[in-house]
Amino acid sequence: MLTFLSVEKPEKKRFFYLKNKISLELKSAEGIDVKHIRYIHRCGKIRYDKIRKLCGDEAGRILAKEGLNLPESIGLRRFYCDELKVRLCLNMAIAVLKDLKAFTEKISVAIYDPDGRIADGAGALLRYTRGLTAVSRMTGMYSAEAERVMAESGAVLNVSKRMKSLTNSQLIVAPIKLNCVLPVDKQAVILTVSPPSVSQRCGVYYKYYFNLSEELIKLLPDGFDAEYLASALYTLCGRYDLGSTVPQAVKGDGTAHTLVSLSKYLMNIARNA
Repeated sequence: MLTFLSVEKPEKKRFFYLKNKISLELKSAEGIDVKHIRYIHRCGKIRYDKIRKLCGDEAGRILAKEGLNLPESIGLRRFYCDELKVRLCLNMAIAVLKDLKAFTEKISVAIYDPDGRIADGAGALLRYTRGLTAVSRMTGMYSAEAERVMAESGAVLNVSKRMKSLTNSQLIVAPIKLNCVLPVDKQAVILTVSPPSVSQRCGVYYKYYFNLSEELIKLLPDGFDAEYLASALYTLCGRYDLGSTVPQAVKGDGTAHTLVSLSKYLMNIARNA
């Protein structure tokens, strides 16, 4: 079961305070059971002890909005996991390269993956580009993948620990939160999994948009998005089929690209190279 928690304040102000209100709603779709705890906070302190009782065994993985400070001292923790976003990031990069077709030879592609999270996905990228550079601390994992793809297809995967190896890349796949400035050109595109801690020199995209079934969308309480639900389904409910989802659009800080427009953007870079 998935448990959503909404803590809301009433929109209308009153001359006198009413009591706080807590309600519970249950829904099911496609074999997934969802509990939605809605807490209307009108006055005083939020009664997290009451919320904890309603959460039951799901208290340690509550689906709540970012920024809600849950008291971990009583076992309440917000669910967050970026494993699905890692797959979405990689899938979008593959789809873009596939769409570029003849122009892929002019696009330099790189992976910035210090922890080796997508070493097993490098071969999929190499199906649509002749050269790929992977910058990682886990060079052993990437070297093993490089040997495999070389033996199977003759494709070249360059493996390095040096950040400078990213310099000439136009498309960078970074399945981590960026805590440093990548040495890339301002026209480059970085596909990643969360807002970077430091500003980058180029466009950074990390919010992925895709289609879920209408039945699953009906499980979403107001104020929650499909990506967060999908992440919970993938991580907590074993819906690993979502890992093959190809996003239709991606957004960064105020900017967005569809799969088509991102392909066209990189195509123009290739034409002008």
